[in-house]
Amino acid sequence: MSAGRRTPRLLAGDLPAVGELLRELALPAEAAELRALAELCRCSLRVRAWLFGRFAREPATQAAFRLFLAGPDSLHPPPWRRASAHAAQSASGGPAPGEGPHGGLSEMRILALIKGYQAGSLDVMAFVLVRLWRRLLGSGRKDVPFALQVATARYWAALVGDGTGRLVRDLSEVLRFFRERSGRAIGEGDFGHASSWKIHVLLHLLDHPRPRYRLGELHESLPAKYRHVDRRELRAFCHLHGIRRDQKPGRPLGARARPRSFGRPPVPPLR
Repeated sequence: MSAGRRTPRLLAGDLPAVGELLRELALPAEAAELRALAELCRCSLRVRAWLFGRFAREPATQAAFRLFLAGPDSLHPPPWRRASAHAAQSASGGPAPGEGPHGGLSEMRILALIKGYQAGSLDVMAFVLVRLWRRLLGSGRKDVPFALQVATARYWAALVGDGTGRLVRDLSEVLRFFRERSGRAIGEGDFGHASSWKIHVLLHLLDHPRPRYRLGELHESLPAKYRHVDRRELRAFCHLHGIRRDQKPGRPLGARARPRSFGRPPVPPLR
């Protein structure tokens, strides 16, 4: 199947899991390291005993760290305050559904939707993991971010435990997709017309956070080549993903937004 002719269908895969992975990858290095240390200590009594016996002999420090192991938002000693706050924010999962700053959507939900439309008929988690690993290997880096390690291990466990063979087929399709495009950037032609205009709308939401959006504003934000998209399609798109619309009559549209390109990094750079 050619690059621009992938059969459009409802987004395939676990978008909440993709959003969680993107949220974890967005953590500052110190917060990610603290979460990795906490996870290791939760799993290993020996490591925990070694850490307390050699480095954390003060009862107050031990008590604070035990609280952190029970829940990141319980830890507030000065050396770890900032890192623990970031870790707790990530653990909380972000805004509740419908309470995000982008018409009710959170930034990570929008990024997950973008990845879903980029993946098209491919499984979105397999698509994201393969793309991240290809970028990591291409960069020459040897260290692997903790969040990527955990997500890869979970995916591998699901892959091995899948008796239907569906996940293996999904992964094979993703690997073939990237292999066929090796050595060049992946862009709109690969996502297809039906998905590209939706990605532009989502990018507009990211760049212009507000409680609600006028349908005309979203239509005007599209590049000229997508301006023929029917507003009924835009309305259905907003309804599908829970994007709140401003339907008050008589309010003039703001200045036309400058169309975004696909140059925005899909996730923060791998640390």
